[in-house]
Amino acid sequence: RDRDVFVKLSDRTKFANEKGADIFVSVHANAVDGRSDSNGIETFFLSPSRSDRAKKVAAKENSADISDMNMYGKDSYLNLLNHHNILASNKLAIDIQRGVLGSVRKQYKDVVDNGVKEGPFWVLVGAQMPSILVEVGFVTNPTEGARLVDSKYQQTLAHGISLGIENYFSHN
Repeated sequence: RDRDVFVKLSDRTKFANEKGADIFVSVHANAVDGRSDSNGIETFFLSPSRSDRAKKVAAKENSADISDMNMYGKDSYLNLLNHHNILASNKLAIDIQRGVLGSVRKQYKDVVDNGVKEGPFWVLVGAQMPSILVEVGFVTNPTEGARLVDSKYQQTLAHGISLGIENYFSHN
């Protein structure tokens, strides 16, 4: 994009599909209402989640653009639509999580690894390629919030994401 405008979650993967993208990487900054102690980097791939925490993170992300479908319907839809990409998306998530952590921890030793997780994120629904969502830190955490607005830190994150992508394509 060339400006900061909201793009509907469903339109993001639609755009990637139309362009014939090989992968879909959605970069987000996390937030937790009323808590400033949450921190860390985590990467999600699309799957109906078994984790309550992942469901809560996804619900917050999904609230920007969500259908009226009930949770059973959403889980069934997620399973059906992206089943063929789940394994590849999991591998992509692992590579990007490792790349980002490897990059940022060279200068910021205290960055927490929250791991790779499954999550029912609507921004990933419909992607016809491996797709992941990376949460690069918590804007609600004073330390991480300050880092996330620093261009040097942003470049470090971007470099880590690119390393993860390179590693994914070199092995898949």
